Amino acid sequence: MVKKYQLKMAKLMLNKKGFTMIEMVFVLFIIIILSSLTMSFHLPSKKDQTIIQEISYILNQAKLNAMVYKETTTVSFTSKMLSVSSPHYNQDYSLTDHRVFEKYQMTYNESGNIKTAKTVQLHCQNKTYAFVFQVGNGCFYVQ
Repeated sequence: MVKKYQLKMAKLMLNKKGFTMIEMVFVLFIIIILSSLTMSFHLPSKKDQTIIQEISYILNQAKLNAMVYKETTTVSFTSKMLSVSSPHYNQDYSLTDHRVFEKYQMTYNESGNIKTAKTVQLHCQNKTYAFVFQVGNGCFYVQ
């Protein structure tokens, strides 16, 4: 009787339809690959105005650092990065997408002043923005 029951159960198990673990992993792998490809299209990109505000904030922080700590603060613009360095304050800001800076380096002295006037351009996809630095007081505005 027990043998008949075991044979019956074995036949039932062979006749069951379903997915194996390997098939499930393969389907899950395909879903993950497809979702990762489509996710890149849905990621939000920063607007130009947001990037300009962030850069302006970093530049103002560099000037304030020079005035508060009475130390020279160096600001370097490279093609894809803005770097601020001093003994008390270091910060890097990387550009994303198709945005590029002109290369330039300037320093704020202990009073927060700069020695030369300069216009640094930020090239975005559709537009070019100019950070215009004024001689002396180190103030700037964006065109």
